[in-house]
Amino acid sequence: MEPPNDDEDKKNRFREAFERGQQGHVGSYDVWLTDHGFQPEQVSREQLTDYFRNHPEKAANQEDELDEIAEYAGFVTRQQDIFHIPVVGPSGIGKTQLLHTVVSFLTELPEDIDTKLIDATEPGKKVDDGFLLDQFANELAGFETPVVCIDDCGLDKRIRTSLTEFRQAVDSGLFVTTWTPERWTVNRDRIHDVLPPAKEIHLDAFPREDTQETLSVLFDVLSEDGFSLPAETAERIHALSEGIPRLIHILAVESLQEAFRKELEPGDVAATNAAAKRLHLANASTRVQELSDSKLAVLKQILQLPNDRGVQPGTLVDELHRDKSTISYHLRELSESGFVERDREGRRAFYRVTETMAPLIQQRINQEAEFNG
Repeated sequence: MEPPNDDEDKKNRFREAFERGQQGHVGSYDVWLTDHGFQPEQVSREQLTDYFRNHPEKAANQEDELDEIAEYAGFVTRQQDIFHIPVVGPSGIGKTQLLHTVVSFLTELPEDIDTKLIDATEPGKKVDDGFLLDQFANELAGFETPVVCIDDCGLDKRIRTSLTEFRQAVDSGLFVTTWTPERWTVNRDRIHDVLPPAKEIHLDAFPREDTQETLSVLFDVLSEDGFSLPAETAERIHALSEGIPRLIHILAVESLQEAFRKELEPGDVAATNAAAKRLHLANASTRVQELSDSKLAVLKQILQLPNDRGVQPGTLVDELHRDKSTISYHLRELSESGFVERDREGRRAFYRVTETMAPLIQQRINQEAEFNG
């Protein structure tokens, strides 16, 4: 029997502690949460996302959109035809949650309805005998009138090919796809002859009452004794998030961390303001509206390109037909103001729009597209 390796144990403990810190958990923070009636293991965005996906009936809003999809799902079982509903909205607006809700509710119906939920980044991945696309298509071919939900289609560089394969695999069924506005604009004409939309659904931000309902459910999940968020703080979160569900979740979790750091009580509006500043959400709407056309064009191009890792400056030079120094100048200013973040891979730099700013920028792009249209 070999003696224990204390050096490796120490390294492993250090790694585990580091990972806990990455997830927002430190020893004293967990104690603080417990002392204030919260469940530390629940206080993370990932846990909240999982909760709402596992309990779709708790998710606020989207009732009208769910009704429209349900009607088409019911109709296709009688009509025996192919229908397509694109769901369009900015990042974090609840498109993925909507698909999970559709699949969950359909499986609870007494009718035996085949459903399939596909992440659009998956079909293009290679496997031993080809691509996952082939496996998905073969699976769909064994279904009778399925409801196929395909999430984040703008990230599939071969989305037209993927949808063609899926369409050819079934004789009848309903396809529900999700898109951010700028990627739907780019792809709409390309896929129209493959899967022409029967109806487009555009998701809107939550009104104030739905934000308050979301926060109420959220803090019921986080706390053991039903913590009630002060009305002033709930109103502030709604204003900062502009009713975008993902931003509501982020602000709720990050506000608790700021309350701990600044020795404030949970729910103190000062903690929410501190979290907003750190997340670049302070005065975000105004700053987005004040973006120049040149900077907005850079952000739009980054958002349109289907690359989750980010976009290299050289790609922006080619796509926007601008010189390298101009693109570098805009990227530097956008980075300093919190609109983009940079990742390095050796000597290569990749830029992507900051998660918290993306939906607000997408809303402006969509508004201008509607105005110009």
